[in-house]
Amino acid sequence: RHRTQLATTRLAEDPDHCVITSATCCTRQQRRTAYQRNQLEVRGRRKPSTATMIIRLRSRDGLERITVDDKENVGGLRTAINSKLGIPVNEMHLSKDAALLTSKEPGTQFTDLAKDSVSLQSAGIAHGDMVYLLYGFERDVEPVYKKNVFEGRPFGASIRMDDILAKQARIERQDKAKLEPVSIDRHAADMFQSYVQSALNFNIKRGGILYGTFEEGSGVKVDFIYEPPQQGSAMNLTLERHTPEEAQVDFLAGLLGYQKVGWIFSQSKAERDFIMHTGELLQTATMQDELGENAATVLVSWEDNDQGGNVHFEAFQCSEQCVRLAKEGWIVPPKDGDEPSGVSKVVNPKEPKVKNAVIVASKDQDEVDNDYFLCPASITSHDGRLHNVYPVENRLLPQGKAELREHMKKMGSASYVERISDFHLLLWLSKQPNLDSNDMILLCDAVKEQKHVMEGYRVIIDSIAGV
Repeated sequence: RHRTQLATTRLAEDPDHCVITSATCCTRQQRRTAYQRNQLEVRGRRKPSTATMIIRLRSRDGLERITVDDKENVGGLRTAINSKLGIPVNEMHLSKDAALLTSKEPGTQFTDLAKDSVSLQSAGIAHGDMVYLLYGFERDVEPVYKKNVFEGRPFGASIRMDDILAKQARIERQDKAKLEPVSIDRHAADMFQSYVQSALNFNIKRGGILYGTFEEGSGVKVDFIYEPPQQGSAMNLTLERHTPEEAQVDFLAGLLGYQKVGWIFSQSKAERDFIMHTGELLQTATMQDELGENAATVLVSWEDNDQGGNVHFEAFQCSEQCVRLAKEGWIVPPKDGDEPSGVSKVVNPKEPKVKNAVIVASKDQDEVDNDYFLCPASITSHDGRLHNVYPVENRLLPQGKAELREHMKKMGSASYVERISDFHLLLWLSKQPNLDSNDMILLCDAVKEQKHVMEGYRVIIDSIAGV
């Protein structure tokens, strides 16, 4: 899992400080290993009482099964395939890697099952395992079971989302996120993580809505974070959405040339062995459905180490399939009192009696590891045109005339338009009775174009501040 560490107590001034590493928290890796082992134990294949095993053969022509002695080697497997299926030994290529079926040079790229003397056991092949078979001609293959829409499509053909959402959904990993990269204003990021760290001590969750621009290509640029009224606990977070204040934020953001581009949330220090629990996954999918396929999710977490700890910023998206499944009601929301889990229960909302509603890694299941749905994206930082230093709305900290006065004095050496180039200050000013929507249009235009602020507005703002 790609991780990006932006800061500990503050973001470094050097943009090169934002680096991508491949380190993954050991607890997550342990959890994945334990989960996979559990799947084998719970849904494990039963070996036959005799000393034989069934091997599934996947070729471009379909799926077949063959029975061999469990002490057999690769050469014996080839002989059995030749005897039962009539494929010449010198024309078959075998591998445990599915990429064999699309390879142009199978003889040099796939050598894991090239030596006939290697035993199947030492090659890691057990009863019920899949082996991929490539040969240079076409055959008519009798299906081992009734084909559904997935096995019935031509090899290499694309699959539509409408086909996936049949009675059983085949869960498929999405190779990468739709966006790349996510760049967040370093002062906005610092203001968010500083509050979560100092005021909340990462004991409860905190969230906000990201505003910025969708860049050419697939990049997302975040220039400020709006933090709506919210209720947070160690594992849960509820944002008050679609309020008059949020409508005002949208109005001001539009005047400045910004729009919603995603959301951000922090995780508490409460122990967890997963990246996102089901509730967080559903929130992410809902936000992505609302804002579009390029919407970003930024996750902020604390990681203890020998030096005390570090704050980590990570960027994710849900897969397109996850967004669709969540919207259609396939992913079961957690109930109050449920233990947070990194594995989501899944049901077909139109066929709720189907016991195993999904196919994961060729297995019928009724749950999905949330990691299957997550697509990590790279994350970096930049210095935007807004300051992001004025006290943020809806926090435990005050935001009023005294804070405005202190802010204006602290930035006394800057031009007037620079002093008010802070979204949180503009939002607070828009709530004052001295300024209406028409006034805010002119003020935001001055900030956007960095031009002179009319004398009348300077007098009003200074009067509010008491300077």
